[in-house]
Amino acid sequence: MYLNRNSLTYSSLNQQRGSMLVISIFVIVIMAFLGFSMVRLLSASADAVIHEVYGLRALNSAQSAMEQKILRAFPLNNQVGVCDNTINIDYSNIAGFENCVIDSLTCTESTGFVGESTTYYRFASRATCSGGKVTASRSVAVDAIVEP
Repeated sequence: MYLNRNSLTYSSLNQQRGSMLVISIFVIVIMAFLGFSMVRLLSASADAVIHEVYGLRALNSAQSAMEQKILRAFPLNNQVGVCDNTINIDYSNIAGFENCVIDSLTCTESTGFVGESTTYYRFASRATCSGGKVTASRSVAVDAIVEP
């Protein structure tokens, strides 16, 4: 019961011929799939960050414009305020607000019920920021009440 080493090695090598090629192709395909998945994941993550940044810029632009409109309606120096719908704000030279445009900026003044002397104000602002193929638009609104 002795095994012939030469015949065993030769016959097992003949049976395994080409198996390493199949294994290496399998590993290459799996690694390529993992690499492609990682590239898509990183690309989607980068796009999400870009959308978030432009959305935050648009929100800050809309909020800043609305705060300026509120300051015109309620001046700090006890002058008579102006509640109108003019837009005269330009953010093109302000760092962080490049490519941002104020789309709408409104101030609506109304009185309360009959016999009531309370004045109600509604301020609304919408800004759009864009860069390349990404565009983000955000809206902000505030209500104010002035009682005599």
